[in-house]
Amino acid sequence: MSESKMPNKSTTTKSSAPKVRRLQSRRQHRLVTNVRVFRYGVRNFTRNSWLTVAATAVMTITLLIMFVTIAASQMLNSTVVSLREKIDISIYLDPSVSDDTLRNLKGKMQLVENVRTVSISNSKQQYQDYVQQYPDKLETLATLAEQGIDPSEKFPAVMNVKVNDLSNLTPIKKVVGEDPQFKQWLYSKRAPSYAGEQQDTINRIASWASFAKQLGLILGSVFLVISVLVIFNTIRMAIFSRRDEISMMRAVGADRHFIRGPFLIEAEMYGILAAIVATVIGYFLFIWVTPGLEAYGIATAEIRDILSNWMIAIFAAMIAVGLLIGYVSARLAVRRYLK
Repeated sequence: MSESKMPNKSTTTKSSAPKVRRLQSRRQHRLVTNVRVFRYGVRNFTRNSWLTVAATAVMTITLLIMFVTIAASQMLNSTVVSLREKIDISIYLDPSVSDDTLRNLKGKMQLVENVRTVSISNSKQQYQDYVQQYPDKLETLATLAEQGIDPSEKFPAVMNVKVNDLSNLTPIKKVVGEDPQFKQWLYSKRAPSYAGEQQDTINRIASWASFAKQLGLILGSVFLVISVLVIFNTIRMAIFSRRDEISMMRAVGADRHFIRGPFLIEAEMYGILAAIVATVIGYFLFIWVTPGLEAYGIATAEIRDILSNWMIAIFAAMIAVGLLIGYVSARLAVRRYLK
């Protein structure tokens, strides 16, 4: 009795076979439909060359502005960081200060808030550095030596202090001005250098970076809107010029995906082409302006490494943005004018 209730394996296989065939048929039909949609979209893209050029050019400008804005902001920010790394505070001490006193003063400065690193150089080391840097001054120094004056004793010892925040130098100034040992050994003929002019330069470059970013965002937003409008109107004109063809497709039972798909493909091709052109122009533009920027002290090494090491990722990101702009623009146009 239990054997009679067991399902027949051959019967189950036969009943599931039609379902498998229907599923395979649907997949093949979907694949064929998508291929046709893509082919019609490519054909529409090449059908009207003037509209294609106009839409691609505007989107290229939009993507190029985005590329330049990001690169310029990165370069200026890198320049600010580089300048802050190079600039230090110089505290000049009497040439007669001993090495032990220098080390003691260095230990005190390292405990001050906002101090990152401290280096010291005594009078003889400063003299040697001066001779190496200015070999043409050896004759003058030799004249002083002939007069019985030791030139090395005329160079002050120096304490160089690097800080985390150049805008917060109050703790350092307080120690230098109030600590008895610092006051005793400060060089009377040369006041400490707190990098006031350099800080002004850094602040100016930082403001340029902020301005470039804001200007890029504004221009990018303006041309983004223009790109959407241009592609929107391009797709609208394409829909209007092919209204009889669309009506015929509807009459024979074509679904909305088959009618809408070619227009989306067409707009996305605008985005792909514009992204490729904008990225290539951006790369060559960067190569062209790099020597001039470096001559003015703009740090380009970091953005150059990014562009070199992440070239494929940058291309992919630009293409993704172009696809998104094209898709959104076409979707709005198709949604409105295919009702």
